[in-house]
Amino acid sequence: MSHLLLFLVYFVVPLLLLVIAFFGGNAIALNHNKRLEARQQLVDHIRITDLKGYIRPQPGRCTPGLFCAEITLGIDHFRGFLGKLKNILGGEVKSYEKTLDRARREAILQVMEQAHAAGMNAVTNLRLEFVDISGNANRAKKAAMVTIMAYGTGYCSEQDARDAITG
Repeated sequence: MSHLLLFLVYFVVPLLLLVIAFFGGNAIALNHNKRLEARQQLVDHIRITDLKGYIRPQPGRCTPGLFCAEITLGIDHFRGFLGKLKNILGGEVKSYEKTLDRARREAILQVMEQAHAAGMNAVTNLRLEFVDISGNANRAKKAAMVTIMAYGTGYCSEQDARDAITG
């Protein structure tokens, strides 16, 4: 009976926790992606670029302003487990890339929402900064976390992004 208990404690419980982390993490990521898509539709008209200059500015309509957003996302334990395995074996860590992509999209979206709320229809000189804030998470058995900061200059353009595509 004690061998069965040891088997459950050392093999079944950790495996069960990994399965729960996998499905829980994927459900949270899918929900976040759906919310991002819905919010993105509200600001699709905003022209966004990483160029330093203004594209077809409309002088006098509004005063340009700086908008910034900071997002911190943690890597769920299942993706962290996969990342540690990939670190041992080598290669691309796609499980981390998906989380970084969500964080990047969220940060850019928040900058666009701020510009939209201020009555602007364009953001120029968009910049992204990535910072690993987890420190020694691997040694301390903590989740890895990343902070992404997005910032850019909002202004009023003669054309919305949709108008620029169609005409």
